[in-house]
Amino acid sequence: MKMLKWAAVAVVATFCAAALSPSDAHAQTDMRAQRPRQERNRIRADEIEQSHAASVYQLIQARRGMWLMRSTQPTDLTGSSGKMLVYLDGAKLDGIDDLRQIPAAGVRMVEFLTPGETEHRLGEYTSIGAIRVLTRDEPQADSAHARHD
Repeated sequence: MKMLKWAAVAVVATFCAAALSPSDAHAQTDMRAQRPRQERNRIRADEIEQSHAASVYQLIQARRGMWLMRSTQPTDLTGSSGKMLVYLDGAKLDGIDDLRQIPAAGVRMVEFLTPGETEHRLGEYTSIGAIRVLTRDEPQADSAHARHD
């Protein structure tokens, strides 16, 4: 009886494999390749538009909730900043709650920076990191640091 069940499973598997032609398999592979890969530390304009979130806080909560969970970590005992830093177009805001007041419409990118990236790029120390909200394109790094002789 067991042998008969295994034979039936083999027949069904063979039928399913034959039903999916090589062109169908290729089409499925192409669809996966065309789908943009979600970045872990960035939310770009196309993903923002797809979200239909009203505020940046709602956007982050829906798309990268782990960023907000980091902000609830207790302050460490060394006295370092245990607060998530928040920036809007380079201006430092008071904190995470300010993200509730920023409409998602018009935002071009939201980015999470690790503590090391925050110190290197923004000159601020934090043990948690920072969230940057950009409503306009950043100048290219080459042009920002270009020497004018």
